[in-house]
Amino acid sequence: MTYKGTRKGEKQMYKKSLLLGLLMVICSIWLGWGIIWSAGTLQGAADNGGGWKEHKWIAHALGGIHGSTYTNSYEAFMTNYRKGHRLFEADLLQTTDGELVARHDWSGKLQPDLANLNGRTLTLPQFESSLIRGRYRPLSFRDILDLMQTYPDFYLITDTKETDQLKIKQQFTTLVQEAQAVNPALLNRIIPEIYSPEMHETVMSIYPFPNKMYSLYKSAASPKRIIEFVKEKQFTAVAMPLYRVFLNPNLALALKKSGVQSYVHTVNSVPNMKLLQKLGVHGFYTDSETPPTVLANEMTEPLKPILTGYMSALFSISTIIMKVKK
Repeated sequence: MTYKGTRKGEKQMYKKSLLLGLLMVICSIWLGWGIIWSAGTLQGAADNGGGWKEHKWIAHALGGIHGSTYTNSYEAFMTNYRKGHRLFEADLLQTTDGELVARHDWSGKLQPDLANLNGRTLTLPQFESSLIRGRYRPLSFRDILDLMQTYPDFYLITDTKETDQLKIKQQFTTLVQEAQAVNPALLNRIIPEIYSPEMHETVMSIYPFPNKMYSLYKSAASPKRIIEFVKEKQFTAVAMPLYRVFLNPNLALALKKSGVQSYVHTVNSVPNMKLLQKLGVHGFYTDSETPPTVLANEMTEPLKPILTGYMSALFSISTIIMKVKK
């Protein structure tokens, strides 16, 4: 064999070794987390009405606008509503004077003229006095309720972030009271993200929301426990970060089989959406400024060969693991 041929063979062996190592790591992760192979014994989750489950795209933080994300602003909502979004997620925090406002965090970059208050929460007047990123109108929760009154097909998913039970109680007591003061029917279009069994009990004791999402980004629950909890508490949907899908590629399929839709955050690439859809994911939190109708058309195009090959590899590994576990 020539030196050139030897080098070529070494490169091929090196690539095969890398691939084998990668597959072994993936298999180890999947076996460690556990995989749900069948949800056939599960009963379907309750369908509590409303058209929100028809929508695959959730405008993340009220949607991207002019290349900016996380604004939770009036302009973001109006821009993305006009593009066709009807399902919106908003980050909600409580000000020092007890009011709920749409803001992702208290860092100074979102309202730069209040940078001297960086790392500290604001009062409602302070929050309302400053434009988001210097150009977008901030929204209080009361402002969002007024928008829900004006646009009756607008559904709101709340990301309230808190895990302390006292703070959760304060947030949702305020949320429910404000909604009831405007129009109690609005609570049927508010879909809280629930982070834990403890939060579920606290929130549902304040108001029995007919629709709710089990959000996994703060949870280390196993796939088995996720399925059990969703079934027991009759969740209408599950939200999960992207990595949870690839650590447990059968989880979304198991949820789908049980009648529970899964949404993944945050996904802005159509090829990634196509891949995730093949894994049973129903919809996506997104910052994409592309209208949902255009995204839907792009989703009908076939996966590129490289992604198709990746899908085949995923399911081949899944088959191997299933046989091992049996």
